[in-house]
Amino acid sequence: MSQKQRIVFLDWLRAAACLMVMLVHASECVYSDDYSFSFPSELARWSVMFIQGFVRPVAVPLFLMASAYLLVPVKTGTGAFFKKRFTRVGIPFVVFLFLYAFLPAVWGEFSWTEAWANVKQAGINFIPRESHLWFVYMMLGLYLVMPVISPWLAKASKKEERFFLGLWAFTLCFYWLRDIFGPVFGECWWNPYPLFYYVSGFIGYIVLGHYIRTRMHWSARKTRMICVPVLIACYVFGMWQFYHRSFVVATPQELEMHWQNDTIVAGLMSGCVFLLFSLIKKPGRCYGLVRKISEASYGMYLMHMLMLPAVFGLLNPLLPVPFAIILTAVVTYFLSFIISRLIGKLPFGKYIVG
Repeated sequence: MSQKQRIVFLDWLRAAACLMVMLVHASECVYSDDYSFSFPSELARWSVMFIQGFVRPVAVPLFLMASAYLLVPVKTGTGAFFKKRFTRVGIPFVVFLFLYAFLPAVWGEFSWTEAWANVKQAGINFIPRESHLWFVYMMLGLYLVMPVISPWLAKASKKEERFFLGLWAFTLCFYWLRDIFGPVFGECWWNPYPLFYYVSGFIGYIVLGHYIRTRMHWSARKTRMICVPVLIACYVFGMWQFYHRSFVVATPQELEMHWQNDTIVAGLMSGCVFLLFSLIKKPGRCYGLVRKISEASYGMYLMHMLMLPAVFGLLNPLLPVPFAIILTAVVTYFLSFIISRLIGKLPFGKYIVG
């Protein structure tokens, strides 16, 4: 695709979202192992709160909305769509499932017996070492449904699409309702698919990405006047909740509840950030590098957790917590970019890094 054909702001957005993901994972090295959490100092608590408070709610949704902006409604046949998407995304995903399963055994992170057990598990689900790959399972699932919802998106009126997004926004508050009331709207152990199940979750970001592209034609001034205050308000609210909960809850799931992707904070912040990025109309001086990073972003995402914990382990004893988080993310970002670009130049590189 030539530079004229490319949508410039999406390259900037993907490059930024990729760094956001690494900031999230660098922050997690400070306080969480996915199952428990603790803060080594008050500086650590505040550093995580300020950094994650912005990047965690938006990083994943931005990738989803960028895909929706480009892909829906699906314009090719279903078979051709699946072949292209699953070749580009699915094959590298499988490669890295197995790389994470055994490669750390090479440098002694776990034994070869454990590596073999990991390899057997890799055909079923990700192992803890590669927990960030949950995103790819979810993304592949959305690819399966994109041809299903595309005919409706192609014909739906603005009012109909807005009605769906309203229902979806309502479901983004359910995490709060469950915290107060427990299961809601028909949820029970024999029915995990309650009343609003099919209009909830990540599919809302796909519809939102399409809605922004086709329905929202705000001026730059209106976009800034609405999005900046909403973004700040959600950021402050999410940080306040995190700080308060860090003293009264026991698990990362409870601690990070207001930052999760299926919350109203994430929905509002992601929509605002996406709209603000859409104001970028000109490539700018750094666009050549940004475009290369955007093109390599999937490979960077797949591989970054092979090196990020090690980078953090080197930098954390040397730097104050906020600098350790930021520099870990930046160093990992550019290492991943260089390695992804080099692998991409190999004859079969696209089957490894996408």
